[in-house]
Amino acid sequence: MVHIIPLSVGQRRLDTGNAVQYPQGSPIGGAMQGFGDHLSALAERYQQMKDQQDAFDAELARRGFDARIAQAEDEVAANAPADGAGMHEAMYGEVDLRAGRVVKPGLYDTLFDDAKRTMPESQRAAFAGQKENKRVVGAYRMALRQKTKRDDYEKATVDTTLTTNAIAIAKGDPNDTATFEAIRQSGLDLIAKIGNPLARQAAEAAWRTNSAKALVQAMIATDPKRAAEMLGAVPVGGRVRNDTAAVGGSNVSGESNATAVTQEQSGKLSLDESRAQASGTAAGSVLRVLQIR
Repeated sequence: MVHIIPLSVGQRRLDTGNAVQYPQGSPIGGAMQGFGDHLSALAERYQQMKDQQDAFDAELARRGFDARIAQAEDEVAANAPADGAGMHEAMYGEVDLRAGRVVKPGLYDTLFDDAKRTMPESQRAAFAGQKENKRVVGAYRMALRQKTKRDDYEKATVDTTLTTNAIAIAKGDPNDTATFEAIRQSGLDLIAKIGNPLARQAAEAAWRTNSAKALVQAMIATDPKRAAEMLGAVPVGGRVRNDTAAVGGSNVSGESNATAVTQEQSGKLSLDESRAQASGTAAGSVLRVLQIR
C-alpha cells in the first residue's frame, strides 16, 4: 500500500507549537530534527512528481485540443457554402482589433473552454494565456482556406459560363460579327470580376483562344471547304496556299508549307479530321485578328 504524505505536512516540518521541546544537543532532539528534514524532502519529491504528471497530462490535453480544432476546421469547410462565405467567422468568431476583445465568439471559443476544463489545475493559467495567440494562428489558417475556396468557386463559375458561351459561338453564324463580339465581350467582362489576379490573367488568355477556336468551328460547320481555303489549311486550285487569307475583313498570314496538307492527303481525311485540323491550324490566325480589333 502506498501512503501519500500531504504536502502541508512536509511544508510545516515539525510542529513547534505546544509540542514537547527537546534540547538541540540531545540525541532525541537530533533525531526529531532529522525526521522533520526527511518529511520535508518527501514532500518536495512528491511536488516534483505531481508537477511532472501535470505537465504530461497538460501536453496530452493540448494535443487533443489541436486535433479537435483541426477536425472542426474540416467540418466547417465541408459545411460552408460553395463560395466559402462565413467559414472564418463560424470557426474563430469576430475580434475587435482596436479594443482587442472578442465581439462574437466562434466554435474555437467553445472548444478552448472545454479543453481548459480538462487541464490540470496547475497548468490552466498557462493554457489560458495562449488562447488569443492560438486564435491568431488558426484564424490566419482558416482565412487562407476560405480564400482558396472562394477562388475555386469563381474559377468553376467562370469556366462553366465561358464553356456555354463558346458553344453558342460554335453553333452560331460566323458572319454575325456583332453577336460574336457581344458574347466575347460578355466573357471578358465576367473575367474582369475575378478576384485573384493570376487566375484573372490566365482566364482571359484562355478565353481569347477558346472564343477564336469556337469561331473557327462555326466557320467549318457552315462551309468546311471555304473555311479551310480562307484559313490556309488546305490547297486551293491544286497548290498549297500559304500567303494571306482574309478573315472577318482583315488579312492574316497563312500557315507554312511544312504544316499545310497536300491535296492527296486531304482527300484521305474524314470530314471530322479535316475540321479538327483546320480548327487547330487556324485558331491562332483568328486570334491575332481578334486581338487587332
